[in-house]
Amino acid sequence: MKLKYFIMISVSVLMVVLMINSGLCQMGGPMRDDMGRRFGENFSAGDMMGAGQTLRQDAGMKGMGFMHSGACLYGQYITFDVDNLTGEITNYGIVGVEIFDSIAVNGFEYGSTQASEAITLTTIADADGTTFIQVHDNPAAVINVFSSEDYTVNFDLADGTTVSEEENIVKIEVEGSDIVVYIISASVDTIDISGDNGLISITSPADSSVVVRAVPVNMQGQGLDNVHGMFVRGMAGNRVGAEVSLGKGGSMSVVNYAEEMHVELQSMTQDMIQLRVNCTDPAGRIMAFNLDNTSLMLQEMDRIGIHYDGTPMACVNDPGLVFNATTATCWISQQTREQAQIMMYIPEFSEHTIDIVVESDEAAEVPTTTETPETPDTKVPGFEALIAVLGLVLSGYVSKKLKK
Repeated sequence: MKLKYFIMISVSVLMVVLMINSGLCQMGGPMRDDMGRRFGENFSAGDMMGAGQTLRQDAGMKGMGFMHSGACLYGQYITFDVDNLTGEITNYGIVGVEIFDSIAVNGFEYGSTQASEAITLTTIADADGTTFIQVHDNPAAVINVFSSEDYTVNFDLADGTTVSEEENIVKIEVEGSDIVVYIISASVDTIDISGDNGLISITSPADSSVVVRAVPVNMQGQGLDNVHGMFVRGMAGNRVGAEVSLGKGGSMSVVNYAEEMHVELQSMTQDMIQLRVNCTDPAGRIMAFNLDNTSLMLQEMDRIGIHYDGTPMACVNDPGLVFNATTATCWISQQTREQAQIMMYIPEFSEHTIDIVVESDEAAEVPTTTETPETPDTKVPGFEALIAVLGLVLSGYVSKKLKK
Protein backbone atom coordinates (compact mmCIF):
# COMPACT_ATOMS: atom_id res chain seq x y z
CA MET A 1 0.00 0.00 0.00
CA LYS A 2 2.84 2.36 0.89
CA LEU A 3 4.44 1.67 -2.49
CA LYS A 4 1.19 2.59 -4.24
CA TYR A 5 1.00 5.97 -2.46
CA PHE A 6 4.68 6.62 -3.17
CA ILE A 7 4.16 6.01 -6.89
CA MET A 8 1.07 8.25 -6.98
CA ILE A 9 2.91 11.11 -5.21
CA SER A 10 5.94 10.74 -7.49
CA VAL A 11 3.80 10.89 -10.64
CA SER A 12 1.98 13.99 -9.34
CA VAL A 13 5.26 15.79 -8.61
CA LEU A 14 6.63 14.87 -12.04
CA MET A 15 3.54 16.26 -13.76
CA VAL A 16 3.83 19.55 -11.85
CA VAL A 17 7.52 19.87 -12.78
CA LEU A 18 6.79 19.21 -16.46
CA MET A 19 4.00 21.79 -16.48
CA ILE A 20 6.25 24.42 -14.90
CA ASN A 21 9.11 23.62 -17.23
CA SER A 22 7.03 23.81 -20.41
CA GLY A 23 4.84 26.78 -19.52
CA LEU A 24 6.97 29.06 -17.38
CA CYS A 25 10.72 28.77 -17.92
CA GLN A 26 11.42 28.25 -21.61
CA MET A 27 14.88 28.97 -22.94
CA GLY A 28 15.51 29.01 -26.69
CA GLY A 29 13.42 27.49 -29.47
CA PRO A 30 10.22 28.82 -31.02
CA MET A 31 7.48 30.46 -29.00
CA ARG A 32 4.14 28.78 -29.58
CA ASP A 33 1.39 30.69 -31.34
CA ASP A 34 -0.91 30.19 -28.33
CA MET A 35 1.39 32.10 -26.00
CA GLY A 36 -0.57 35.21 -25.06
CA ARG A 37 0.60 38.34 -23.32
CA ARG A 38 1.16 37.68 -19.66
CA PHE A 39 1.05 41.24 -18.38
CA GLY A 40 -0.99 44.32 -19.10
CA GLU A 41 0.18 47.70 -20.36
CA ASN A 42 0.85 48.89 -16.81
CA PHE A 43 3.61 46.30 -16.38
CA SER A 44 6.75 48.41 -16.86
CA ALA A 45 10.23 47.52 -18.07
CA GLY A 46 11.40 47.75 -14.46
CA ASP A 47 8.73 45.25 -13.41
CA MET A 48 9.79 42.93 -16.23
CA MET A 49 13.44 43.12 -15.23
CA GLY A 50 12.57 42.20 -11.64
CA ALA A 51 10.35 39.31 -12.70
CA GLY A 52 12.96 38.13 -15.17
CA GLN A 53 15.75 38.14 -12.61
CA THR A 54 13.65 35.91 -10.35
CA LEU A 55 12.83 33.48 -13.16
CA ARG A 56 16.43 33.32 -14.37
CA GLN A 57 17.77 32.82 -10.86
CA ASP A 58 15.27 30.04 -10.13
CA ALA A 59 16.28 28.30 -13.36
CA GLY A 60 20.01 28.68 -12.60
CA MET A 61 20.58 30.84 -15.68
CA LYS A 62 23.70 33.02 -15.61
CA GLY A 63 25.07 35.49 -18.10
CA MET A 64 23.58 36.71 -21.36
CA GLY A 65 20.64 34.98 -22.99
CA PHE A 66 16.84 35.19 -23.15
CA MET A 67 14.37 33.21 -21.11
CA HIS A 68 10.74 33.54 -22.13
CA SER A 69 7.51 33.17 -20.20
CA GLY A 70 4.42 33.57 -22.33
CA ALA A 71 5.17 36.35 -24.79
CA CYS A 72 7.65 38.09 -22.44
CA LEU A 73 11.39 37.72 -22.97
CA TYR A 74 13.83 38.21 -20.13
CA GLY A 75 17.55 38.71 -20.72
CA GLN A 76 20.41 39.72 -18.49
CA TYR A 77 20.28 43.22 -20.00
CA ILE A 78 17.17 43.34 -22.20
CA THR A 79 13.47 42.71 -21.56
CA PHE A 80 10.54 43.08 -23.92
CA ASP A 81 7.16 41.68 -24.88
CA VAL A 82 5.99 40.42 -28.30
CA ASP A 83 2.38 40.76 -29.47
CA ASN A 84 1.75 37.40 -31.15
CA LEU A 85 -0.97 38.88 -33.34
CA THR A 86 0.95 41.83 -34.80
CA GLY A 87 4.61 41.02 -34.05
CA GLU A 88 4.95 44.40 -32.34
CA ILE A 89 7.63 44.69 -29.67
CA THR A 90 6.41 46.50 -26.55
CA ASN A 91 7.88 47.54 -23.20
CA TYR A 92 11.42 47.34 -24.59
CA GLY A 93 13.79 48.06 -21.71
CA ILE A 94 17.50 48.09 -21.03
CA VAL A 95 18.40 47.05 -17.45
CA GLY A 96 14.90 47.96 -16.34
CA VAL A 97 14.74 51.38 -18.03
CA GLU A 98 12.08 51.61 -20.72
CA ILE A 99 13.42 53.00 -23.99
CA PHE A 100 10.67 52.17 -26.49
CA ASP A 101 6.98 51.80 -25.76
CA SER A 102 6.85 49.88 -29.01
CA ILE A 103 8.79 48.92 -32.13
CA ALA A 104 6.68 48.06 -35.17
CA VAL A 105 7.12 47.66 -38.92
CA ASN A 106 4.27 48.91 -41.12
CA GLY A 107 2.32 46.09 -42.75
CA PHE A 108 4.11 43.41 -40.71
CA GLU A 109 2.19 40.12 -40.64
CA TYR A 110 3.49 38.16 -37.67
CA GLY A 111 4.94 34.75 -38.39
CA SER A 112 7.11 33.52 -35.53
CA THR A 113 9.43 34.35 -32.65
CA GLN A 114 12.58 32.25 -32.57
CA ALA A 115 15.50 32.17 -30.13
CA SER A 116 18.85 31.03 -31.49
CA GLU A 117 20.73 28.07 -30.04
CA ALA A 118 22.93 30.43 -28.06
CA ILE A 119 19.70 32.18 -26.88
CA THR A 120 21.43 35.58 -26.84
CA LEU A 121 19.53 36.40 -30.06
CA THR A 122 15.78 36.46 -30.64
CA THR A 123 14.28 36.90 -34.12
CA ILE A 124 10.72 38.08 -34.78
CA ALA A 125 9.88 37.23 -38.40
CA ASP A 126 6.90 37.97 -40.60
CA ALA A 127 4.78 35.25 -42.20
CA ASP A 128 6.63 35.15 -45.55
CA GLY A 129 10.13 35.57 -44.11
CA THR A 130 10.92 38.84 -45.91
CA THR A 131 11.03 41.12 -42.87
CA PHE A 132 12.29 40.53 -39.36
CA ILE A 133 13.65 42.11 -36.21
CA GLN A 134 16.68 40.65 -34.42
CA VAL A 135 17.09 41.52 -30.74
CA HIS A 136 20.38 40.76 -28.95
CA ASP A 137 20.76 40.37 -25.19
CA ASN A 138 24.14 42.04 -24.76
CA PRO A 139 25.44 45.18 -23.01
CA ALA A 140 25.12 47.22 -26.23
CA ALA A 141 21.45 46.22 -26.67
CA VAL A 142 21.82 45.74 -30.43
CA ILE A 143 18.70 45.49 -32.63
CA ASN A 144 18.74 44.83 -36.40
CA VAL A 145 15.63 45.53 -38.47
CA PHE A 146 15.78 44.15 -42.02
CA SER A 147 13.51 43.64 -45.02
CA SER A 148 13.99 42.48 -48.57
CA GLU A 149 11.27 44.98 -49.52
CA ASP A 150 10.83 48.72 -48.94
CA TYR A 151 9.65 49.24 -45.37
CA THR A 152 9.00 51.73 -42.58
CA VAL A 153 9.90 50.96 -38.97
CA ASN A 154 8.41 52.99 -36.11
CA PHE A 155 10.09 53.47 -32.74
CA ASP A 156 7.63 54.87 -30.19
CA LEU A 157 9.76 56.48 -27.48
CA ALA A 158 9.00 55.99 -23.81
CA ASP A 159 8.24 58.88 -21.47
CA GLY A 160 11.29 60.77 -20.24
CA THR A 161 13.32 60.34 -23.42
CA THR A 162 14.92 63.12 -25.45
CA VAL A 163 16.03 62.78 -29.04
CA SER A 164 18.47 64.52 -31.38
CA GLU A 165 19.67 63.80 -34.91
CA GLU A 166 23.00 64.21 -36.68
CA GLU A 167 22.99 63.19 -40.34
CA ASN A 168 21.84 59.55 -40.38
CA ILE A 169 22.35 58.91 -36.65
CA VAL A 170 19.58 59.45 -34.09
CA LYS A 171 20.64 59.83 -30.44
CA ILE A 172 18.25 58.99 -27.59
CA GLU A 173 18.86 59.90 -23.96
CA VAL A 174 16.74 59.04 -20.93
CA GLU A 175 15.97 61.46 -18.11
CA GLY A 176 17.46 60.34 -14.79
CA SER A 177 19.57 57.65 -16.46
CA ASP A 178 23.03 57.35 -18.01
CA ILE A 179 21.67 55.21 -20.86
CA VAL A 180 22.40 56.52 -24.36
CA VAL A 181 20.95 54.76 -27.42
CA TYR A 182 21.73 55.36 -31.10
CA ILE A 183 19.73 54.44 -34.19
CA ILE A 184 21.90 54.18 -37.30
CA SER A 185 20.39 54.16 -40.77
CA ALA A 186 21.48 54.78 -44.36
CA SER A 187 21.86 58.34 -45.58
CA VAL A 188 19.21 57.62 -48.24
CA ASP A 189 16.66 56.76 -45.54
CA THR A 190 13.85 59.14 -44.63
CA ILE A 191 13.80 59.91 -40.89
CA ASP A 192 10.75 61.57 -39.34
CA ILE A 193 11.00 62.55 -35.66
CA SER A 194 7.88 63.89 -33.95
CA GLY A 195 9.80 65.13 -30.89
CA ASP A 196 10.83 64.00 -27.41
CA ASN A 197 8.77 61.08 -26.05
CA GLY A 198 7.27 60.78 -29.54
CA LEU A 199 7.58 58.63 -32.63
CA ILE A 200 10.66 58.04 -34.79
CA SER A 201 9.72 56.70 -38.23
CA ILE A 202 12.45 55.51 -40.59
CA THR A 203 11.67 54.52 -44.18
CA SER A 204 14.32 52.30 -45.77
CA PRO A 205 14.79 50.74 -49.20
CA ALA A 206 14.69 47.00 -49.88
CA ASP A 207 17.59 44.83 -48.71
CA SER A 208 18.62 47.30 -46.04
CA SER A 209 18.82 47.43 -42.26
CA VAL A 210 18.21 49.88 -39.45
CA VAL A 211 20.49 49.23 -36.47
CA VAL A 212 19.96 50.19 -32.82
CA ARG A 213 22.97 50.23 -30.47
CA ALA A 214 23.44 51.61 -26.95
CA VAL A 215 26.56 52.68 -25.13
CA PRO A 216 27.27 49.39 -23.27
CA VAL A 217 25.35 49.66 -20.02
CA ASN A 218 27.89 47.62 -18.04
CA MET A 219 30.49 50.32 -18.73
CA GLN A 220 28.45 53.29 -17.50
CA GLY A 221 30.29 55.83 -15.38
CA GLN A 222 33.67 54.93 -16.91
CA GLY A 223 33.83 57.95 -19.21
CA LEU A 224 33.48 55.91 -22.41
CA ASP A 225 30.50 57.66 -24.02
CA ASN A 226 32.77 59.54 -26.45
CA VAL A 227 34.54 56.28 -27.42
CA HIS A 228 31.25 54.61 -28.26
CA GLY A 229 30.13 57.69 -30.14
CA MET A 230 33.19 57.17 -32.33
CA PHE A 231 32.29 53.48 -32.65
CA VAL A 232 28.80 54.36 -33.89
CA ARG A 233 30.26 56.78 -36.43
CA GLY A 234 32.62 53.98 -37.46
CA MET A 235 29.56 51.79 -38.06
CA ALA A 236 28.06 54.52 -40.23
CA GLY A 237 31.36 54.74 -42.12
CA ASN A 238 31.46 50.96 -42.73
CA ARG A 239 34.69 50.48 -40.76
CA VAL A 240 33.28 48.19 -38.05
CA GLY A 241 33.39 44.45 -38.62
CA ALA A 242 32.07 42.82 -35.46
CA GLU A 243 31.28 43.30 -31.78
CA VAL A 244 31.92 40.51 -29.27
CA SER A 245 30.55 40.44 -25.72
CA LEU A 246 31.92 37.85 -23.28
CA GLY A 247 30.19 37.42 -19.95
CA LYS A 248 29.33 35.36 -16.93
CA GLY A 249 28.84 31.62 -17.21
CA GLY A 250 30.79 31.45 -20.47
CA SER A 251 28.04 33.37 -22.31
CA MET A 252 29.00 35.01 -25.59
CA SER A 253 27.21 37.36 -27.98
CA VAL A 254 28.59 38.13 -31.45
CA VAL A 255 27.14 40.82 -33.70
CA ASN A 256 28.53 40.80 -37.25
CA TYR A 257 28.34 44.17 -38.95
CA ALA A 258 30.20 42.81 -42.00
CA GLU A 259 28.66 39.80 -43.75
CA GLU A 260 32.06 38.37 -44.68
CA MET A 261 33.33 38.30 -41.10
CA HIS A 262 33.08 35.26 -38.85
CA VAL A 263 34.13 35.08 -35.18
CA GLU A 264 34.62 31.73 -33.44
CA LEU A 265 35.53 31.03 -29.82
CA GLN A 266 38.47 28.61 -29.69
CA SER A 267 39.06 28.33 -25.95
CA MET A 268 38.26 30.05 -22.66
CA THR A 269 40.40 29.54 -19.55
CA GLN A 270 41.42 31.51 -16.46
CA ASP A 271 44.48 32.84 -18.29
CA MET A 272 43.33 33.33 -21.88
CA ILE A 273 40.35 33.70 -24.18
CA GLN A 274 41.26 32.74 -27.75
CA LEU A 275 39.15 33.78 -30.73
CA ARG A 276 39.54 33.01 -34.41
CA VAL A 277 38.46 35.73 -36.83
CA ASN A 278 38.23 35.28 -40.58
CA CYS A 279 36.87 37.43 -43.35
CA THR A 280 36.71 36.96 -47.11
CA ASP A 281 36.87 40.72 -47.65
CA PRO A 282 40.52 41.76 -47.25
CA ALA A 283 39.61 45.31 -46.17
CA GLY A 284 40.59 46.34 -42.64
CA ARG A 285 37.94 46.38 -39.91
CA ILE A 286 37.43 47.64 -36.37
CA MET A 287 36.37 45.13 -33.72
CA ALA A 288 35.02 45.76 -30.23
CA PHE A 289 35.28 43.40 -27.24
CA ASN A 290 33.25 43.79 -24.05
CA LEU A 291 34.45 41.68 -21.11
CA ASP A 292 32.33 41.34 -17.96
CA ASN A 293 32.88 38.59 -15.37
CA THR A 294 34.45 36.22 -17.89
CA SER A 295 36.56 33.16 -17.13
CA LEU A 296 39.68 35.34 -16.83
CA MET A 297 41.05 35.47 -13.28
CA LEU A 298 43.05 38.64 -12.62
CA GLN A 299 44.97 39.22 -9.41
CA GLU A 300 45.42 42.67 -7.89
CA MET A 301 48.30 43.81 -10.11
CA ASP A 302 47.37 41.86 -13.24
CA ARG A 303 46.29 43.47 -16.48
CA ILE A 304 44.72 42.40 -19.76
CA GLY A 305 46.81 42.15 -22.88
CA ILE A 306 46.18 41.35 -26.55
CA HIS A 307 48.13 38.90 -28.69
CA TYR A 308 47.52 39.23 -32.42
CA ASP A 309 48.47 36.08 -34.34
CA GLY A 310 50.61 35.05 -31.38
CA THR A 311 52.46 38.37 -31.08
CA PRO A 312 51.83 40.84 -28.20
CA MET A 313 50.28 44.07 -29.46
CA ALA A 314 51.30 47.54 -28.39
CA CYS A 315 48.17 49.42 -27.37
CA VAL A 316 47.56 53.15 -27.68
CA ASN A 317 46.40 55.52 -24.96
CA ASP A 318 44.08 57.46 -27.27
CA PRO A 319 41.10 55.41 -28.53
CA GLY A 320 40.67 57.83 -31.41
CA LEU A 321 43.84 56.40 -32.96
CA VAL A 322 42.11 53.04 -33.39
CA PHE A 323 39.37 54.60 -35.50
CA ASN A 324 41.91 56.31 -37.79
CA ALA A 325 44.41 53.46 -37.90
CA THR A 326 45.85 51.82 -40.99
CA THR A 327 48.06 49.35 -39.10
CA ALA A 328 47.17 46.83 -36.37
CA THR A 329 46.20 48.94 -33.35
CA CYS A 330 44.43 48.30 -30.06
CA TRP A 331 43.12 50.26 -27.08
CA ILE A 332 42.09 48.81 -23.72
CA SER A 333 40.07 50.37 -20.92
CA GLN A 334 40.36 48.22 -17.79
CA GLN A 335 39.04 49.93 -14.68
CA THR A 336 38.23 46.79 -12.67
CA ARG A 337 39.47 43.20 -12.59
CA GLU A 338 36.10 42.00 -13.86
CA GLN A 339 35.39 44.41 -16.70
CA ALA A 340 37.25 45.70 -19.73
CA GLN A 341 36.44 47.40 -23.04
CA ILE A 342 38.72 46.73 -26.00
CA MET A 343 38.78 48.41 -29.40
CA MET A 344 41.01 46.93 -32.09
CA TYR A 345 41.78 47.64 -35.74
CA ILE A 346 42.75 44.70 -37.96
CA PRO A 347 44.34 46.10 -41.14
CA GLU A 348 43.82 43.18 -43.49
CA PHE A 349 42.13 39.82 -43.56
CA SER A 350 42.05 36.31 -44.35
CA GLU A 351 42.23 34.64 -40.92
CA HIS A 352 43.68 35.78 -37.59
CA THR A 353 43.79 34.62 -33.99
CA ILE A 354 43.16 37.08 -31.18
CA ASP A 355 44.20 36.11 -27.66
CA ILE A 356 42.90 38.12 -24.72
CA VAL A 357 45.39 37.21 -22.00
CA VAL A 358 46.11 37.84 -18.33
CA GLU A 359 49.49 39.48 -17.87
CA SER A 360 51.29 39.87 -14.55
CA ASP A 361 53.84 42.45 -13.45
CA GLU A 362 56.54 39.89 -14.14
CA ALA A 363 55.48 39.63 -17.79
CA ALA A 364 57.59 41.35 -20.39
CA GLU A 365 56.45 44.90 -20.92
CA VAL A 366 54.83 45.72 -24.25
CA PRO A 367 55.35 49.43 -24.92
CA THR A 368 52.29 51.63 -25.09
CA THR A 369 52.45 53.99 -28.01
CA THR A 370 50.90 57.38 -28.55
CA GLU A 371 52.04 57.69 -32.15
CA THR A 372 49.37 58.70 -34.60
CA PRO A 373 48.83 56.08 -37.31
CA GLU A 374 48.77 57.14 -40.92
CA THR A 375 45.51 58.88 -41.80
CA PRO A 376 43.40 56.60 -43.97
CA ASP A 377 41.77 57.49 -47.26
CA THR A 378 38.82 59.70 -46.44
CA LYS A 379 36.78 58.04 -49.17
CA VAL A 380 35.32 55.48 -46.80
CA PRO A 381 32.16 53.72 -48.03
CA GLY A 382 29.06 54.98 -46.28
CA PHE A 383 26.49 53.17 -44.21
CA GLU A 384 24.89 51.98 -47.44
CA ALA A 385 27.72 49.45 -47.71
CA LEU A 386 27.03 48.26 -44.17
CA ILE A 387 23.38 47.99 -45.10
CA ALA A 388 24.35 45.82 -48.07
CA VAL A 389 26.43 43.38 -46.06
CA LEU A 390 23.83 43.18 -43.32
CA GLY A 391 21.31 42.50 -46.05
CA LEU A 392 23.41 39.58 -47.24
CA VAL A 393 23.63 38.19 -43.70
CA LEU A 394 19.93 38.51 -43.09
CA SER A 395 18.90 37.40 -46.58
CA GLY A 396 20.46 34.05 -45.76
CA TYR A 397 17.81 33.70 -43.08
CA VAL A 398 15.13 34.82 -45.54
CA SER A 399 16.15 32.29 -48.20
CA LYS A 400 16.16 29.47 -45.66
CA LYS A 401 12.74 30.60 -44.44
CA LEU A 402 11.29 30.67 -47.94
CA LYS A 403 12.69 27.25 -48.84
CA LYS A 404 10.86 25.59 -45.95
